[in-house]
Amino acid sequence: MARKKRNLSVIGVLLSLLWSVACSPTAPTSTPTLDLNPIRTEVAATVLAQVTQALALTPTITPLPSPTATDLPTATPSKTATSAPSATATLSSVTTTVSSVTATAGTENKAQWVSQTIADGTIFKPGDTFTMIWRLKNTGTSTWTAGYLLRYFSGDNFGAPKEIATGRDVLPGEEIDISLQMKAPVNPGSYSSVWVMANETRANFKEPVYLNIKVANPTSTPTATATLKPTATP
Repeated sequence: MARKKRNLSVIGVLLSLLWSVACSPTAPTSTPTLDLNPIRTEVAATVLAQVTQALALTPTITPLPSPTATDLPTATPSKTATSAPSATATLSSVTTTVSSVTATAGTENKAQWVSQTIADGTIFKPGDTFTMIWRLKNTGTSTWTAGYLLRYFSGDNFGAPKEIATGRDVLPGEEIDISLQMKAPVNPGSYSSVWVMANETRANFKEPVYLNIKVANPTSTPTATATLKPTATP
């Protein structure tokens, strides 16, 4: 802006000089007349050139375009995340069928305990041997043949065979004594032995028989020592 004012001042000075030359009075005839036309032309050209230069140096104010309101982009709503339906685990009930180790005889095969030679709770010394006899009654509807068995089922078998055959037929309502040789364990404690009747195919009856015993170390009995009294001498 300051530069523009300075250029305009120069132009004004030149124009004033040109005007003063043009309006100055004519010199007397005795003085040679100065031809001012070339000077006027030169001054005019100089002024024109400076004016043109000044105009060229003057920056042109270019009006800025008025801002156009641009609509903001419409925000596109994002898709709402839809949670996947939770899978409901349906547990199918699993029925586990536990098969018995041995088949069970039908109701036509039944046995009833009658008696036994060794009472439950009998105390034995470690390693004692004894004979166990169970008396059983056939309370079923079928005849026990010689192939029917008394079988070890659980507990301690006390050294006896795992099964023993009846050896003869037993009619319904009849009784039979089944004998086993047994031996008490060597460690003190309480022991039990469970047995069960079975048919020829080893299908167990539902009625077990059992024996409970105790094993204990023998206790020593102190021996009484006789003390002789001195005889009084009269």
